Amino acid sequence: MIAVYVELLRSIRFLSALSDEDLSAFAALLKAKEHKAGERILEEGSAPDSFSIVCDGVVHVRRRANSREMLMGRIGAGGFFGEINLFDPGVATATIVAMKTVQLAVISYADFRQFMEERPRAGYQIASGLMRELAQRLRATNNRLVNAVFWSSDKSDEPA
Repeated sequence: MIAVYVELLRSIRFLSALSDEDLSAFAALLKAKEHKAGERILEEGSAPDSFSIVCDGVVHVRRRANSREMLMGRIGAGGFFGEINLFDPGVATATIVAMKTVQLAVISYADFRQFMEERPRAGYQIASGLMRELAQRLRATNNRLVNAVFWSSDKSDEPA
């Protein structure tokens, strides 16, 4: 199973710079989990304890807005979730739902942090790669917010 993880992990941007030795050591810490279609993997507002990589399948990322759940994104094979709480412990910012049977590779935050401490070079590569991913997600969110505000603004008070 580790060989499958290593192959998938090599394709994930924030892990791609790791040495073969570091990547194999990281893969050895992962636990396989399966979730059926419709299963809620993580609930918004709960306290998560692990980081997950989607190996196969698709999950939806949803947030509550008033009394509705809104689709914020989709994560497929090679994508991941749970990165925020790796660096800033708190509650989950979204609900994660399996859209069909999903195979995940999961690592506890404690094991992830210990790996990064014991292998500082790999830890730096992972942390900087994750920060790059988070920055890109933040930029995309900012663009969506600006577009939403622009397109929903009332143009009736503008001069003709």
